[in-house]
Amino acid sequence: MIFFLILIICAILQFFLPWWVIMLVPFLIAIWKGEKAGKTFLAGFAAVFITWLCYSLYIHFSTGGILTGKVAEMLVVKSPMVLILVTSIVGGLAAGISALTGYYCRVA
Repeated sequence: MIFFLILIICAILQFFLPWWVIMLVPFLIAIWKGEKAGKTFLAGFAAVFITWLCYSLYIHFSTGGILTGKVAEMLVVKSPMVLILVTSIVGGLAAGISALTGYYCRVA
């Protein structure tokens, strides 16, 4: 339940708000619906990881890999796919830690 809420809300709000909304949404949802610490972290991590992975792959394939290739070159990364994976992991970690913080605020 919490996974799908974070996934849907973050996917929609990413089009209208800054990138850090991926930390605000899991925090608020975890305060509202958080069940266990590990489960809450994984829900936040997985939801944003999947959202950013799908959106990054969409950008990669819709531009023919030109945009991700240029950004990977600027960041001295060997492959655009590595860049996409690292980006998704960083977003997932940010959301997971935010969800965990929300859970602990609820417990406190």
